[in-house]
Amino acid sequence: MSPAAAAPSRSRIGLPLGLLALLLVAASIVLAAGLGYVLAAAIGVREPWVAAAAAAAGMTLAAAPIGALLYGLARAVERGAPACEAAAEPGPAMAPSRFMELAEREWARARRYGSGAALLVVEIDRYARLVERHGRAAAEAMRTALARDIAPTLRAADAMTEHGEGQLAVFLAHADALGSLDVAERIRERAELLEIAPRGETLRVSIGVAHLRAAHLHLQALVEDAGDAVAAARQAGGNCVRAAPVEVSRFPAPGPRRDDQRAPKR
Repeated sequence: MSPAAAAPSRSRIGLPLGLLALLLVAASIVLAAGLGYVLAAAIGVREPWVAAAAAAAGMTLAAAPIGALLYGLARAVERGAPACEAAAEPGPAMAPSRFMELAEREWARARRYGSGAALLVVEIDRYARLVERHGRAAAEAMRTALARDIAPTLRAADAMTEHGEGQLAVFLAHADALGSLDVAERIRERAELLEIAPRGETLRVSIGVAHLRAAHLHLQALVEDAGDAVAAARQAGGNCVRAAPVEVSRFPAPGPRRDDQRAPKR
């Protein structure tokens, strides 16, 4: 951002808006005094300076409240402009609570109307090694860069958030099975265009895809199927896409069994 864009609360001549407001009020008082003096002298008043002082006093009483209001507004603009700029540039990944709220709503709509939905878990390959070599801050910066690269490809109804260690979760609304796999493959290909500083290594990701099925009684079941699928992609060597359902016994995950989230098989 250029210096001019970073300081929108200043006038074009470089003065703070608050000071400019005070200068305008002072100028109006001086102008009123001058006009009072000239008019008094023109009509033959013996002491035109008295009329000038009276005009200045009257203008002060009239302009002081307006000046104070302008000064207060200018100061508020000066204090609020940076915050407004920050709000206008949100991060690419939304808060997990907001993500789950949108995903729950779209998941319920998809189950009700059969419109389809899918959840993607995008995992940076060998993330622990990335942290070890470059530090956690650099690793998190790569995840943010990946999110910024993915964000323009998503639609308004889609959502993305930070998920597990080195992961992003992407919810695709109105997506069929083939379409969600296509999105996942495009994300994987785009990730390969990103470089890991400072060594210039290519970023690689594994992606698990879970498309909404009748067996998903809860959104969490969809999340867990996507997690199983990304585990399968990881076990396959990474830099690939895998779709649920997968053989969970081959890719065990920590924690209790999760069958209560799914409809029983018949």
